[in-house]
Amino acid sequence: MLIRFIKVERNAALLLVAAGLLGLLSANLFGSESISKPVSELSHYLLCLFFFLVGLELKRELTSGMFVQKKALVVPLLAAVFGAAVPALIYVLVTRGDSAAQSGWAIPMATDITFALAVFSFFALRFRKEARGFLLAFAIIDDILAIIVIAVFLGVPVLTGALVTGSALLGLFVPVRFIEKLENFIHPLVAYIVLPLFAFTALALPIEVGVLEVVGSVVGLGILLRVFGKVIGISFGAWLGVRVTGISSGLKLVDYIHMSVLGGIGFTVSLLVTDLVFEKGSIQHSQAVVASLLAALVASVIATILFLSRKKLPTSV
Repeated sequence: MLIRFIKVERNAALLLVAAGLLGLLSANLFGSESISKPVSELSHYLLCLFFFLVGLELKRELTSGMFVQKKALVVPLLAAVFGAAVPALIYVLVTRGDSAAQSGWAIPMATDITFALAVFSFFALRFRKEARGFLLAFAIIDDILAIIVIAVFLGVPVLTGALVTGSALLGLFVPVRFIEKLENFIHPLVAYIVLPLFAFTALALPIEVGVLEVVGSVVGLGILLRVFGKVIGISFGAWLGVRVTGISSGLKLVDYIHMSVLGGIGFTVSLLVTDLVFEKGSIQHSQAVVASLLAALVASVIATILFLSRKKLPTSV
């Protein structure tokens, strides 16, 4: 079943990338208004199905997988906490002295589980199956932390974020006997319709500033450094979690380091925070949008290079 899911996800990942590029091109050739607002909003609400599916997979890990021992959850929990804190701290240090720029400290915190899973799906057979469970767990916790930060520190109720996170939690309450049937039904819908539509609308963004201008700005640099902040934070958190619990789940430190690079792919929540803290049309907003795209690209390239250095494992591992 795992191999079949990986094949579906690999094909869907190609479709996801193609849809994202098409959205980016359409916005810059025909204008972002070429994507209707209702379609964009629909794609975000349909993500509830994706997060519900993630919740189902986590439920399986909790009942018969790597998290049967509940204290094993400490590893992705600490990975998520440090993985969110370190990039935020780096951003604050880079932007010190610029009060306007410092308001974007929450932008580099979250991991985009949608795109992270897409990259991972190409190389899933090079990792133990526990690696996927770790990625799902720390990315979901990461998103929950980001939603809390937005609601508490930015003082904004985020309906979409609450809905998608709630959908994942709902998946955790599904009885075990129904999980496989639900996954078989929902997975193709998510892989071939929901995620490509989301990628198309999410990447339908006009590029209004140059790369050099972004890299040379404190906002852009602070966000770009999220890639390295995520590696440091997630790797350290996972290492600390293993030391505290004594549970490694068969994963080695190098596995956690490689997976942590995927944490550098931050998009959906990062753009949401950008819209909340920077006025649309401002130079800081444009820099933050492009920097988030660049950071996701850099993280994807680094992850691909690292993952290609790994050998494929026997399917039973």
